[in-house]
Amino acid sequence: MTKQTKVTWRTAALSGAAGIAALVALTGCAGTTAAEAGPSPTSTVNQTLPAEATATSPSSATAAPTSAGGGGPSTGGGTLRSSACTATQLQGSVTAASGGGAAGHQGYDLVFRNTGTSPCTLQGWPGVSFVGKGNGTQLGAAATLDRSSEYGTVTIADGSIAHATLVVAQPQNYGDCGATTADGFRVYPPGSKQSLFIDAGQLQLSACTSASVQQLEVQAVQPGS
Repeated sequence: MTKQTKVTWRTAALSGAAGIAALVALTGCAGTTAAEAGPSPTSTVNQTLPAEATATSPSSATAAPTSAGGGGPSTGGGTLRSSACTATQLQGSVTAASGGGAAGHQGYDLVFRNTGTSPCTLQGWPGVSFVGKGNGTQLGAAATLDRSSEYGTVTIADGSIAHATLVVAQPQNYGDCGATTADGFRVYPPGSKQSLFIDAGQLQLSACTSASVQQLEVQAVQPGS
């Protein structure tokens, strides 16, 4: 082989190696550029999930019915339920009960009229005691409760009445019990801490002032008069 031939072969070999290296570098750059330009799967999922979750979120789906129904059935149910009658919305009176009472006893009906603008309810036994001396002083012991009487809830429409029967023993049954004329009754509606005064009117009510004498017994509230 001549000296000229060797130089030519080396030149060609170097040119071929340089071309291969350039081709490899070019291919590597192209791959890197393609990877950087294309969207990654992770990036795509992170971008689309929030949008889908917003559209189909269970909390979002239930929020609308809850908000829409907030003032519906619960408000309606509250308007249908009657509240307990208070002393301020009741007007009291007393009348002699038909049939009177057992020997030595007299029956009276304590009448409650609903003077409010909506129905109210009474259930159970009122608290009752004689009062007198012109200033509301309690006379004698408060009434005992006749537990044998029915005590269902009584609804009183506005302008309507209910009653509780009170049995009063005659003072003569107890000898000297310090009897005096009563002005009327202090009455606590069932469950109430406020009372109303029921004037005796034309009735002549004689009350024992001795606290040891149990002169009064009251029955549970009943509808009507």
